[in-house]
Amino acid sequence: MTTSPPLAGIRVLDFTRVLAGPYITMVLADLGAEVIKIENPDGGDDTRQYRPPEAGGESFYFLAVNRHKKSVGVNLTTDEGREVLKDLARQSDILVQNFRPDVMERYGLDYAAMRAVNPRLIYASISGYGDDSPFRLVAGYDQIAQGEGGLQWLTGHTDQPPVRAAASVADTFTGLHTGMAILSALHARNATGEGQFIDLALLDSVIAVTSFMAQAPLLTGENMARPGNGSVLVVPTGMYACADGDMNLLIGNDRQFRRFCIDVLKLPKLATDERFLTIKARQQNVAAINAIIEPILASKPRDVWIAACRAAGVPAGGVRSPLEAVAAPEPRARGLIQTVEHPTAGTFETVGSPIKMSATPVRQAGPAPLLGQHTDDVLADVLGYDPARIATLREGGVIG
Repeated sequence: MTTSPPLAGIRVLDFTRVLAGPYITMVLADLGAEVIKIENPDGGDDTRQYRPPEAGGESFYFLAVNRHKKSVGVNLTTDEGREVLKDLARQSDILVQNFRPDVMERYGLDYAAMRAVNPRLIYASISGYGDDSPFRLVAGYDQIAQGEGGLQWLTGHTDQPPVRAAASVADTFTGLHTGMAILSALHARNATGEGQFIDLALLDSVIAVTSFMAQAPLLTGENMARPGNGSVLVVPTGMYACADGDMNLLIGNDRQFRRFCIDVLKLPKLATDERFLTIKARQQNVAAINAIIEPILASKPRDVWIAACRAAGVPAGGVRSPLEAVAAPEPRARGLIQTVEHPTAGTFETVGSPIKMSATPVRQAGPAPLLGQHTDDVLADVLGYDPARIATLREGGVIG
């Protein structure tokens, strides 16, 4: 017997656009929260224009990160629009915004103003450099954060220029950190009855997720080597060419190395070679060990090697394109790839939530909203506005 998702009954007022904010508000929606996405009636979220590809006039980007949300078109440059938004804040638990910090201040929708109408409101702000930073008015973007946070420098091969991660991981990392903070603030509110202000910066999140690669220069004053597809810690690790494609291999300890040599490669003498007995020894002889294993791995298809590695308890996997990844058996066996029915895009598959919970399961993937699709319903059901008042607001260009 299933129960409601864990955040059922929680209402989120979502002022976010593009990715860092929309990603975490989508996660909150997956977890059962009612997410009311505030959009400019004239065009909406910027990502609605990010196409091709598209389906039914809807951008692939927007469809990917806005499922389950209710779109309400409000012109926040108008006095009446701001009053509508304050009315919604009174009825909400969480507000998330990822404008530059001064934007919400300019419109009188900053934390101080919203706390005045709802002291229980949890107000999360995502920006490039943070609300209290001397660089708070500098706009933040994923690629800039990857570069300034050291992640881009660490990505790529030693003899080549740095490469940014193709996926916008600075945005998604920051969104997930924001989600952790929001859920913690909800827990704290249970004890205090009060909301609070949450301040997340893209740059902070990127530096934080570089983890031990940031710790090393703090201890030694030196950067660790850019590892490419290899590792600065464990050997042999990296991407290896097989007869029909590339494979990732990760030998994390001496026990795994022995299993790799004996059970996978069928080379028991390699397991006792003094050059390769320990992690430290293998670090000093990377070229030598790779010269031995590369031609062997190239002699057979990657699925043969992956099966042998997994049977031996050695971590290995294919290097898949995104198309291969979403078609692969592992995510489909988990139910990660789900079917959505959309009013204009029709029926299509999408990546659902990766979260699995036994007692309070997350929602199955649903459609992203059309621009302003839920304006009338939200104003009527949440705020109790009557049809005449809604019509007047629309005629005045306040809502759409």
